[in-house]
Amino acid sequence: MFWICTFCSQRMAQSSEVSRAAAVARLSVPFSPQGKKQPRVGAQQHPAGTSHLHRAHMCSHVPGAHPAGQRAQGHWPEGQRVTGPALGLPVKVTGDAPAQTASLGGTVPAREEPWHPSKHRSRQVGGLALLTLGAAQSTGGYRFQLTLGATMTETTAYSGSGLVLVKNPHLDLMEEDVLYHLDLGTKTHDLPAMFGDIKFVCVGGSPNRMRAFAQFMQRELGLPGAGEDVADICAGSDRYAMYRAGPVLSVSHGMGIPSISIMLHELIKLLHHARCRDVTIIRIGTSGGLGIEAGSVVITDTAVDSCFQPRFEQVVLGDVVVRSTELDKGLAAELLACSRDIPDFPTLIGHTMCTYDFYEGQGRLDGAFCSFSSEKKLEYLRRAYDAGVRNIEMESTAFAALCGLCGLKAAVVCVTLLDRLEGDQIRAPHEVLWEYQQRPQRLIAAFIRKRLGLCPTD
Repeated sequence: MFWICTFCSQRMAQSSEVSRAAAVARLSVPFSPQGKKQPRVGAQQHPAGTSHLHRAHMCSHVPGAHPAGQRAQGHWPEGQRVTGPALGLPVKVTGDAPAQTASLGGTVPAREEPWHPSKHRSRQVGGLALLTLGAAQSTGGYRFQLTLGATMTETTAYSGSGLVLVKNPHLDLMEEDVLYHLDLGTKTHDLPAMFGDIKFVCVGGSPNRMRAFAQFMQRELGLPGAGEDVADICAGSDRYAMYRAGPVLSVSHGMGIPSISIMLHELIKLLHHARCRDVTIIRIGTSGGLGIEAGSVVITDTAVDSCFQPRFEQVVLGDVVVRSTELDKGLAAELLACSRDIPDFPTLIGHTMCTYDFYEGQGRLDGAFCSFSSEKKLEYLRRAYDAGVRNIEMESTAFAALCGLCGLKAAVVCVTLLDRLEGDQIRAPHEVLWEYQQRPQRLIAAFIRKRLGLCPTD
């Protein structure tokens, strides 16, 4: 067991500011209640139930605040807990944890455990950014030593103009923005002319699938050239593929968070440079179901990580950045309403769990390596189901977080290829899997037609 230092994340609605909480601590001398260092004359004690206030191990990381990596010192006896707000306000140590943190547990442990970023990481749960620390026992109390960067929480911001936002002041200083992986650029291409009227962006893993989707949308929208091949706008790059069908852009993103995040950075900049307005972006793909039949289509209300929390964590320059993964609930409800006109397959709303791995990360027993039992796997997947998870894939948290940051209304719509509570391997015939993969495309086509005021096609 480890003790937990919790920092309340300050919410900044419709703002591009970052609230950052850093815990940087090195215990060697005690603190006075005013937060000033005192000469150490043996171990200072703070009886359970008393308050012990200090400021020194809090850094806000806003202009003028202490830099990441600054060390601070403190000393607490066994069984006490620490809570505090993010931006430099006092931290109170009491014998009894406040109600909002009691469920999180986390008392000072009775054994030594060095802190290591790969094992004890900062994370966000609800409005709290949590940092799990190791502790070392010393005479008369417990001491810990920690030096790490900032934990930053970023909130979603929407533009009233409908434009796609970027949060990077450095872009304004660049003469040219080269979108390298898309083989596009602000000097080599007239991005507003090419993409300024785009209203819908659909992304998926496979280039072939996204080409087929663009061709499908040409037919669904009754566009000239329907049935003909579509040109790959990113043909000069072998990383991603991009196709256009009227107001719809169809883009491949590869597999996994690293691949989709690279594509999204450049796609978001593309939409920004093109001055697109009121764009809706939807990820369509495949997934493993959880407690639902194969072929079901899941519309994601919230993307969660492997601990079932609505967050996307990324290490940036040594700092753990935590971003929300909430998706647009109005858009999800609109998609669900459209599904009622397609009664030949089940559609539902649920949480989607995003993992960094297809095999062990998703509890599969059939990979080259497996470090757990079948019983432990099933126990984990049942806990996921009880937490509201209905399908599992590998992109949704990054997709939701980055789209939210730039003001894009986003949705994730994935079909399930199997029920993971019943097995790990996908054994359905190819023709069945092909039909399954059409289901999200059919739903999105119905949604786009409705948005454009078009009659359903035969």
